[in-house]
Amino acid sequence: MSTNAAEVWHHVREVRLDLAHRVERFDEEQAATPSLCEGWRVRDVVGHLVHLAEASQLSMAGDVARNGPSPQRALGRVAIRLGDRPLDELASRLRAAADGRFRVAGLPPATVLGEVVVHREDALRPLGTTVDVDPASLVPVLDLYLRIGWIAFGRSLRGVTLAATDVSWRTGSGPVVEGPALELLLLLAGRRAGLGDLGGAGLGLVGGGPDPGPVVDPPG
Repeated sequence: MSTNAAEVWHHVREVRLDLAHRVERFDEEQAATPSLCEGWRVRDVVGHLVHLAEASQLSMAGDVARNGPSPQRALGRVAIRLGDRPLDELASRLRAAADGRFRVAGLPPATVLGEVVVHREDALRPLGTTVDVDPASLVPVLDLYLRIGWIAFGRSLRGVTLAATDVSWRTGSGPVVEGPALELLLLLAGRRAGLGDLGGAGLGLVGGGPDPGPVVDPPG
């Protein structure tokens, strides 16, 4: 199954627009709910996505320089600062920047799709909200996260077979961990929120450890 860059960017735009639509309907209590990213409120996750959507290579370099010393700390500071902006502003800015194409140099567009899909789940799942996702759209992200998982999320899922039950995607060797593509993606991203929707003999080998905190851009 192949997905070209234009299709990936189309899916990125769809996810951003969907989240913007939801954000403008949040109340303040929902926005202040702790997200799946440790130390971030739901509104901070949205602020992070606004930051990435609006960024250029030049603006991101400046933001990191001003808010460092590390890129991860800089991204966190900007996310929380933007998260304090009014919800209608965040929704409007995310919608306006839905076609933004900033990504770490050398990484494919699937990096951006992974960011927006995973972070949308980080924001919405604590609010009890689920979103239907086209599983075929996640295949390039699953393939990417297999390659960069150790660098980006500090974990590797060697020794098990990962098998999606809603799209033709299967990889690895060893005991099987199976379930919807979205839940496998969250697993690869270090999230435990979807473990209840996964099964298979290998599940006990991959379910340990704390959530890693905010997903940040892999170094590049």
